[in-house]
Formats: sequence, C-alpha cells, structure tokens
Amino acid sequence: MKNKLLSIILLSLAITSFGQITITNSNIASAGTTVYLANDTISTDIVPGEPGANKIWDFTSVVANTIDTIDFVLPSSTPYGGDFPEANLAFLSSQAETGDAYGYMIKNDDKYSNIGFVLEIGDTTTYFENLAPEDILLDFPVNYQNNYNEDYIIDIVIESPMPEADSMRIKSTVTEETTIDAWGSITIPMGTYNTLRQRVDQDQIDSTFMKMDGIWVFVFDSESSTTSYSWWTNDNNIDFMLFSIDIDNDSGGEVFGITYFIGSVVGLYETKMSETKVYPNPATDIINFEFDASFSGELVIMNEMGQAVVRKNLNEQKFSQINISKLVTGMYVYRVTSNSGRLLSSGKLQKH
Repeated sequence: MKNKLLSIILLSLAITSFGQITITNSNIASAGTTVYLANDTISTDIVPGEPGANKIWDFTSVVANTIDTIDFVLPSSTPYGGDFPEANLAFLSSQAETGDAYGYMIKNDDKYSNIGFVLEIGDTTTYFENLAPEDILLDFPVNYQNNYNEDYIIDIVIESPMPEADSMRIKSTVTEETTIDAWGSITIPMGTYNTLRQRVDQDQIDSTFMKMDGIWVFVFDSESSTTSYSWWTNDNNIDFMLFSIDIDNDSGGEVFGITYFIGSVVGLYETKMSETKVYPNPATDIINFEFDASFSGELVIMNEMGQAVVRKNLNEQKFSQINISKLVTGMYVYRVTSNSGRLLSSGKLQKH
C-alpha cells in the first residue's frame, strides 16, 4: 500500500512539474535585457510535429550559422521613439549586412505587440514601417488552445530602384490566424523547458506602386502564405521565445527559417553603450578588445549554446588580448559588463 501511495505521489509531482503552463507579461523581456538568438540556415529537415497535449520536442541537432543580438530598451532612448508615442518598449538589432533596425512595441498585461519598425541603411537612408493596426505577438494570458485572428497593414515608401520613378511604395495586407496548438517539453542546446507552442498561419498580399511625376501608379501584386511555429516558456531565466520554425507554404512546406535562444543578459542599458573595437574579426589565434575608456569588469565569450567558453576579469583596463586558438571554428557572442553588472557592450565574433 505504501509503494502504491508513493507511486501516486510521484506521478502527481511529475504531472505538476511537466504540465501545462501559462505565459504572462512577466515572462517576457523588458527594457534592459539583451537576448542572443542563433539562426540555423541549413537544417531544413526539422519538422514541428503534430499539435496536442504533453508533446516532446528534441531540437538539439540545430547548428548556429549566424547569431543575432537584440537589445530591449525604452523607446525614449532611441532616435525614433517620438514617432511611436504609444510604444512602451523598443528593441535594437544591428546587422552588418542590412544596418540598424529599431522595433517599437506595446507590452502590458493584455498583450505583446508590434506597432512599427525603422531600418537605417548607411548614413542617409531610413525606412519607416508602420503597422495599422498593431501585430499582436502574444495575447496574455497565453494558455493552451487559445486562438485569435487579426488583420494589419504594413505601408512603406522607399527610394525607387528605377531612375524614371520618383519613389516606390510597398503596401502589405496581412491576415493571420494564431492558435496555441500544443504544450509539452522542448529540448534545445540550452536545455529542456516546459513550453506552449504557438502556430501562426499568415497570408500576405504585397501591392507595389511607383510614383511617376508625382502620381502613384499601381505595378503588380504578389501573394505569399507561411506558417510559423514558436515555442514559449514561463521560465524567467529565458524571458523570450525559445525556438521558432518558419515554413513556406507556397513551396510545398519548405523550412526557410529556424531561430533559437542561446542566452541573455540583464543589465542597465544606457542610451549609448560603450564602444568596443574587436579585431581582427574573424580571428584564428589572437583577438583584441579595445574599449573607449578604462574600467573594471568582466569580458565573457559564449558559444552557440550560450555557454561561457572564455571569462576574463578586467582591472581598470582599456585593452585586452585573448587567445582563442583552442576554440572550435564558428560564431561566438561576447559581452562586456562592469563590476556592478551593467552591460557595457556586446557583439559577435568569428573564429576561423
């Protein structure tokens, strides 16, 4: 009888530990958080699996081909916060190939949504994207089998690639159906987590116009259909999406994007972070870190799994040199923090 009672207790604990979860506003990153995401551009054979309860997903085979850094900040600390007065959260994502991207969001106890983006390319070109109405990413509280539908429009004007036209306008009409279609445990390189899976079916019509002699002229429409699966957790050590798969329905279900969480750091993000020069980058043996001022703190280099592979204490230093010859070839993320834990700078480096 005691053994049977013990089994029932253990089973009850197991159900409690790995049961359904609820995700709320408090489980999502706020201003002052830096998130590191890896992108797998090769593993197109990964499948999301069937919907339902108590599922198990193992995505440990993913490989980080590139790493993105996303800094969540207050809109007032960005150059374009005044253009999005409703936003109470913003993010900055810097990409060498495209430039700096700013996203403007609303995050409260009811929702987590996008209201617009700004993309800077070079020193002179800036593209604004306004979403009307907003794009709701998460409708709080998030529970299994929740669902909602939404329509929004992205309307942007850019420089025309054709010399005979003044400018080009792309108006995207987006229809989305969102369902929390599964729950269970997911294993990624960072570990195993309780999750809810979000499925988003999106149909988009892009209408292109050219401005000729001051008059907008319709050029053509194009349509696309995608399905995205995202896994979210209420683990406050994560504070962001754990894993996502994007599928192109127009190409027979081909996977065109896999993104997964590899780490985060919480610090006091200032309006302008300290500048860090990293060279040579890529590097084979020795890599140099040059800071804009002397300080005491810590320099950490993390691998694609979010694990610290190098830690170095800095003592009133403006320069540090690190031997990375024993690290395996690949992409890494570095972060520099003060002794108080304030994030001073972060970025990517590559080991050849």
